[in-house]
Amino acid sequence: MPNTQPVVDSPDWVAWLQKPERGAVVNVFPVAAATKASKGAVLTDYRALQRAGAVAVTDDGKPILGDDIMRDALRLGAELSFPIIQHAEDTRATEHCSMNEGATSFRLGLRGMKASAEASIVERDVSLAQQFNGARLHVAHLSTSDALKAVRRAKRNKTRVTCEVTPHHFALSDSDITGYDTNFKMNPPLRSASDREALLVALADGTVDAIATDHAPHASHEKEVEFERAAFGVTGLETALGIAISKLHREQRVPLSRIIELFTAGPARVLDLRGRGTLVRGSHADVTIFDPKKRWTFEAARSRSKSRNTPFDGWQLTGKAIATIVGGRIAFRAD
Repeated sequence: MPNTQPVVDSPDWVAWLQKPERGAVVNVFPVAAATKASKGAVLTDYRALQRAGAVAVTDDGKPILGDDIMRDALRLGAELSFPIIQHAEDTRATEHCSMNEGATSFRLGLRGMKASAEASIVERDVSLAQQFNGARLHVAHLSTSDALKAVRRAKRNKTRVTCEVTPHHFALSDSDITGYDTNFKMNPPLRSASDREALLVALADGTVDAIATDHAPHASHEKEVEFERAAFGVTGLETALGIAISKLHREQRVPLSRIIELFTAGPARVLDLRGRGTLVRGSHADVTIFDPKKRWTFEAARSRSKSRNTPFDGWQLTGKAIATIVGGRIAFRAD
């Protein structure tokens, strides 16, 4: 899920940062399973989960395919003002597929996922959400222009539908997969250039509510196999801000204020996390300080993660986090 830590564009604060203090490193907001064992058949106890501290429910990488189950989830979510987060993929149409269907999948001889497998689920979910006043639907890692159109229609109709986009989906397209490099294998897959262009427009105009990394670290043995057998997923925490500033601000002229909103206040609104994602007096003292002009090269071998499954190894980026403050304490300071 998206980060909700406010970001301060103030490189001069570096001199103020002495040494990190002991305390929390990051805030965790639990998102519980939407169905038992995430099998999409029986709803979990939403009331109990909400009382226990869950901020939303989802089956994460698995979609809720059954119309009746999704309808019941949205109905109960509306009663509790509880967001239902959907991984929009009709897995009945994507079985054994490993990338987007298009010219690249044809050239590589790989079975491709149709964009309609995502859009059809979003269209159905939007239709179901409109049946219940107060239903809250959030589309995770949206990647296609047709799915985006369904979200736009819902927003125009005042339906409480939100969505997020990942850095790899707005920075890359399936044409960037020149061989069988499994660091480019993720779900949803990298889409067409026209899909990417639609996402860029939506990120700028306010249709997209948040940027989420969809950070998915994997052991090397899960990735160093044939493309079709490799695990889906890429890492993204360390590169998210740099890619957003490089691709959205420097290339697309998206204002820094909008990028900050997508990382902070936007996701806080999606999950109704009051006092988060803002610098308003009285809010939680969780802040990221970054230098928007800092140029640096991401080297996977020097990553702080134990995993190296990233398509951005060797990328030259602009914009880097200098420090993070959690609960008023310095949790991280760049070397």
